[in-house]
Amino acid sequence: MTDPRWTLLKAMEPALLEGFRESGVTRVEYVAAFSFQDDAWVWLGTLTDAQRDALAGTEPQLLADVRLIAERHGFPGESVSGVTVQSEETVARDYEGSWFYALR
Repeated sequence: MTDPRWTLLKAMEPALLEGFRESGVTRVEYVAAFSFQDDAWVWLGTLTDAQRDALAGTEPQLLADVRLIAERHGFPGESVSGVTVQSEETVARDYEGSWFYALR
């Protein structure tokens, strides 16, 4: 049985994409182990390293904005532990194009 929190995270994905579109975000991923802990980490993917660096430089506002979007979609904002921004350029260069490896 799937933990219902995954459904909440999936439901907020379009809002995250729209909310950070101007910053170059084209991908959203999550890292969580809900059966063992209550929090989740949000990964935002951009196309370029420059976009990644610009967006990552907006911490701690970035985390606050992601938590607000989470709350609007029924996921407790305080359960978003953090946000990582990664680029397709880096994933292609350093992880053989695999987001699976990049997220580990």
